[in-house]
Amino acid sequence: PAVSLLYPYGLDQRDHKNPKLDDGTSKKVSLTVPFTFYGKEYQTLYVNNNGVISFDSRVNQYTPDPFPLADGRPFVAPYWADVDNVLGGDVFYRETTDPTLLTLITKNINQYFPKIPFTATWAFVATWDHVAYYGSTTNKGNTFQAALTTDTKTSFIILNYWDIQWTTGAASNGDPETGLGGTPAH
Repeated sequence: PAVSLLYPYGLDQRDHKNPKLDDGTSKKVSLTVPFTFYGKEYQTLYVNNNGVISFDSRVNQYTPDPFPLADGRPFVAPYWADVDNVLGGDVFYRETTDPTLLTLITKNINQYFPKIPFTATWAFVATWDHVAYYGSTTNKGNTFQAALTTDTKTSFIILNYWDIQWTTGAASNGDPETGLGGTPAH
């Protein structure tokens, strides 16, 4: 079997699963460890079906705006696009202190940032698994992941991509058959 570029995910990892809802989101997730993002500590977040992890408020917007956002909304956008998990796919997430995963995350961070001393003590992993696009007439799906991690002093965000088959939903002027064109994912 192929080795995945993604961290383990799914119900067998005790992940939560978002509802099947176009432009939906998770409930408000209260974090056991604050996550520092651009100098500000956050205690809550949302995993939005449209490929965004947001702080402070949900993001239902499906057509992405270019960064930096004029309104300053704080969020991580691994693949901000018009996901419709009613048509296919699932969105999973979990907060974790699993030692095996934290060791792997630490190894990955140390590999790419060898001059920054870091040992992960906490992580939040969100995975969009074979998610469809709005208006899709095919079985195309995208699989990608974001991992937020910290040692309580330094924070990192890891973005992992496994399979990207489309860029745009029909409401963002994408083609229903190809998932391409219009205003693509950001």
